[in-house]
Parts: sequence; structure tokens; C-alpha cells
Amino acid sequence: MAQENKMDEIKISLDAGGADGEVSVVRVDGVVDTITSSELEKVMNSLMDQSRYNIVVDLGGVDYISSAGWGIFISNIREIRQHEGDLKLAGMIPNVYEIYELLEFDSILRAFENVEKAKSDFNIARHSVKQGEKSPEVKTSAEIIDEEEVEAQAVEPISEHELEEKSADSGTEDRPAADSEDQRILDLAAEDPFLSIREMKKILNSEAGDHPRLGWWRIRGILKKHDILSRKKRFRFARKK
Repeated sequence: MAQENKMDEIKISLDAGGADGEVSVVRVDGVVDTITSSELEKVMNSLMDQSRYNIVVDLGGVDYISSAGWGIFISNIREIRQHEGDLKLAGMIPNVYEIYELLEFDSILRAFENVEKAKSDFNIARHSVKQGEKSPEVKTSAEIIDEEEVEAQAVEPISEHELEEKSADSGTEDRPAADSEDQRILDLAAEDPFLSIREMKKILNSEAGDHPRLGWWRIRGILKKHDILSRKKRFRFARKK
């Protein structure tokens, strides 16, 4: 029988699948954020404590995964593969899959359309090894997260209003930012590294109060100053918090 663990915004069920039940299927529904990710981590740790290293995580019911959630998968994959197992993701919705690709986790973890295809891949991989075929090279978490990142020069499309802000705020990328401005942006980047600059601007200005309002280029300049302009770098920054 499947075990269930429920919280306000997450439900996790655990069941066995595949031949002889050697594949553990973890079904997750809800939001995997800083608070709820601890429940997922408990389940993953429990599987490894039981030496169950063939794992499929069904994300079909997940609307959002924060940096803390992705970090669970990345931090566990090395131990899992050291024990000749693997962790595969299944059923991601487009918004979640976009982040998965953006952070280049497709070089670390394989993703499948559904659970059945993910489970079948374990059998295919096992058969290939028996036939003496060389398993495909997959980068480890350390290799992909720590490798030198080439910073993209292009910026997201901006509106005419934001171009006007650039003109009005000319040169602000190079000027020292007020400590409070830096801290507001760093806190937001740590809380949710996947936000776009435009989304950051909206949130920061809605909470501005007596603080001066921040323009798109100003926020971009502060992110660049702290070397967290890309979402990938903000993810690494958030993981250290």
C-alpha cells in the first residue's frame, strides 16, 4: 500500500513499480518550496536508507519547484549513482520543465513524459549493460553546477517604458547602490532565484513603501554587480543561503 504524507501545500505518496517492485515511484502534488521541500527530502532519504536507489519522481501534480526542491534532486544524485541506481523525473508541466531546461538539469537528470516511460528506461538501461553496451555519459551534479558558465549577453525583451528608464537612469549600473537596495534585491533572489527581472521589479515596487522605486535597469545593474545576473547563478546563490 502506498504511504502518504500530507501538508497544506504538498502531498507525497510512495509506491513500488517495475519488475519485482525494484523501482520506487514518488508521486508529488502541490508546491515544492522552502517549507514543503523538507517533506520530500525525508522521503528521498528514507528510500536511500532502505538501499532503494532506482527512483522515479512523478511531478505531474507539481505547479512550482523552488531552488530548495531542485537542490534535493541534485544533492542526492551522486550517492544514488554510486550505488548503481538512478533518479528519473516524470510528468513535468511546461512551466516546471522550462526551469528544468533553463538550469541545464537535463544534463544531470533524465525526464520522461510519464511514469511508465521512466520505469521502462530502467529496464532498457539494465538490458544494455547486460549486452555490454557503454552507458551514456551523464555529467554529475558537481560537474554541471560548478563548471564555468558563459554569461549570455542578450537581455530579455524590454518595453518602451523600460527603455525610457534606461535613458533616465543612464549610468546607474556603475554607481554604488544603496545598501538597502542591494539587500532588498539579494533577499528576493535568494527567496526565488527563478524570477525574471520584470517580476522582481513588480514585487519590489509593490513593497517599496518609503523606499525609492526601482527601475528594470537598476535591478539588472545590482544583479550584475553581485554576479547573479543569470537564473543559474541566482540558483547557486540561493542554495548557499
